[in-house]
Amino acid sequence: MTATDKHGEEVSVQLIGAPEDADAVFGALLAAYPCDRDAEEHPHEVGHGHPTVWSATYDVSPTDTAGPVPATSLGGPVAAELSGSYPAVDRLAKALASGFAVEVEHAVSGDGEKQLRVRLETAGGR
Repeated sequence: MTATDKHGEEVSVQLIGAPEDADAVFGALLAAYPCDRDAEEHPHEVGHGHPTVWSATYDVSPTDTAGPVPATSLGGPVAAELSGSYPAVDRLAKALASGFAVEVEHAVSGDGEKQLRVRLETAGGR
């Protein structure tokens, strides 16, 4: 696989929500896919009065080894934006749906890239 091919299998994930909920989402995704974030790196508030955006990039190429995202409880909704190639974003969105209730809020398709904005909540309600 070339570097260009690998880049096509990476998905950038941006989250807005409470730090502990963002941490729970990142942790659930890390259980399924390799990530550029260190497992010990946890989101925390950096300012007051405006939302903080946390980001990570996941390699969704190991389709034969990646498991489903574990069901994870959230204290509140988390806004997530996924960006990457069509197949990579679709694969990560499907994985998120195995561990969370996912509501698609907006999708933008471009030339070879897709952006998907979703709302994540605890699967099955609380």
